[in-house]
Amino acid sequence: MIKIEEALEKILDGVEVLGEEAVGILDCLCRVLAEDIYAGTNLPPFDNSAMDGYAVRSTDLKGVSKENPGTLKVIEEIKAGDVPKEALAKGVCCRIMTGAPIPEGADSVIMVEDTEADSREEVRIFKQTGCGENIRRAGEDVKEGDLVISKGVVIRPAEVGMLAALGKRTVRVVKRPVVAILTTGNELVDIEEEVGPAKIRNSNGYALYALILKYGGIPLMLQTARDSRDEIRRKIEQGIKADMLLVSGGVSVGEYDLVREVMKELGVEMRFYKVAIKPGKPLAFGLIDKTPVFGLPGNPVSSMITFEIFVRPALLAMSGRNDFRRTEVRATIKEEIRKKPGWRHYLRAQVEYREGRGYATLTGPQGSGILSSLIKANGLIIIGEEVTMVESGSEVLVRLLD
Repeated sequence: MIKIEEALEKILDGVEVLGEEAVGILDCLCRVLAEDIYAGTNLPPFDNSAMDGYAVRSTDLKGVSKENPGTLKVIEEIKAGDVPKEALAKGVCCRIMTGAPIPEGADSVIMVEDTEADSREEVRIFKQTGCGENIRRAGEDVKEGDLVISKGVVIRPAEVGMLAALGKRTVRVVKRPVVAILTTGNELVDIEEEVGPAKIRNSNGYALYALILKYGGIPLMLQTARDSRDEIRRKIEQGIKADMLLVSGGVSVGEYDLVREVMKELGVEMRFYKVAIKPGKPLAFGLIDKTPVFGLPGNPVSSMITFEIFVRPALLAMSGRNDFRRTEVRATIKEEIRKKPGWRHYLRAQVEYREGRGYATLTGPQGSGILSSLIKANGLIIIGEEVTMVESGSEVLVRLLD
């Protein structure tokens, strides 16, 4: 049995970043960019107005004030998308809208709030202006040839907007891992089937499917394998064709826990089995032809927590990401906690903040089959391997889940 850090190190050493593919920018959100993006044009591409108002020559408004307004002739109205028809001469201006191009001869924009239109042909102005005021210059945001987004960046909505502004319809990104899910056990039935004697519904398969989707993978649900060596073998052979395989159940030491044996027979190089964690001790990990294979516990909470601690970082790493560390905070625990030494415990808890301090409350019984307490949790209280008791009112470390 190995420690959590050692297990995670072996996992991350065993996974590789996938190759690249081109996708449309509407499909690239949260993907890792696989190319440097350079600007092929200035942004904005032309000088434009930052305000609704009037494009003017600043020299025409020297000495102007509320007490001593100036009057200019309006020769044109320029809306966003219009091309100015005339250059400004002395004593004239153009009515202009936000985003519209600055006409030749104008060097500033007076906000409409500082004006009063006596008619469509003339405007009174109550304020002086300086050269460049309320004008967005060409290239003010991005200059042609600039490196705008670097390879390796996780694409957010802001990056999508910039790609669109630069006219990039497609970009190269790291591929999303295809993750096969195999659940095992004679006791499992699918969700639309009736639960007969000694049967339970296959919640693990659907929970793992949702987790894979949440963290950017492409889930591939395999049919449940019964506790038969031949059936498990066929399903694992099918699953290792994906980029990653998750097998839920059958990795413990019971007579019908056949998964590890079959993995070895198929040539999976087992890196470890059993981790000093609760819930989730019967966890296996290995590689076959660079495909990571996880043997997850069959109990639903154990399966989801070991996914959180071990599979999630591997999935993100294969996607080219390195931002897989969770936020951990200090919080005051309301209950007394007792445990045996030797395992690190992850306890389901609800964390709330009052007057700037965090408080953590257990969400119910902590058995590895009690899924309702995980539904209520927004964090996991971490109790170290050698700790045997945490007193009520003590400060604990909590790993936030969202």
